[in-house]
Amino acid sequence: MNKGLICTLITLVFLLPPSFAGAQGEIYKVVDKDGNVTFTDQRPSADAQPMDLPPLSVIQTDTPPPAPAVPADGADATQSGPPTLQDLRRTYRDFKITRPLQEETFWGTGNSVVITWGSSQPISPELRVIVYVNGQSQQGTEAGSLSLTLDRGEHQVYAELRDERNRRIVTTDTITFFIQQHSVNRGRAVGNVRTSGP
Repeated sequence: MNKGLICTLITLVFLLPPSFAGAQGEIYKVVDKDGNVTFTDQRPSADAQPMDLPPLSVIQTDTPPPAPAVPADGADATQSGPPTLQDLRRTYRDFKITRPLQEETFWGTGNSVVITWGSSQPISPELRVIVYVNGQSQQGTEAGSLSLTLDRGEHQVYAELRDERNRRIVTTDTITFFIQQHSVNRGRAVGNVRTSGP
């Protein structure tokens, strides 16, 4: 047995807590004919004497109690304060523009369009919606809709949900839609060519 292993074993014996040594009985050191050292709790012979182990030093520390466990979803059941920004983002992660649909075309509406938005969770009164139409902001209404009159052509709309501190909670995808009007010449003959209609 090499000296490194012997030193390791001796160190382990000295690190044993007194309660362990008492529970397991006395510790004996046995050296065989080749000089190998073994430590055991079994008396090797009738005249063997147990080792005299020094007492261990125990230092008491002021350890704070562990923090209460947080549920896997991050919600604190005892929390009585307002929801955090992370809580709000989780609650309203499905906030979106519900109308118009992507690539939708509006015909004959007098250039009017109604934009609606929503989430699977009711939007709290403390929150506000800002609708951006062609880059211009419009204050959303509590009813969840906004009526606008726009020029003919292509338009883009998206919305932001913000908290009372004006922090952005979530932004919807951008929706592209079109407003078209029927021609005033629809069905009228122009020369020998009819513009449309039967």
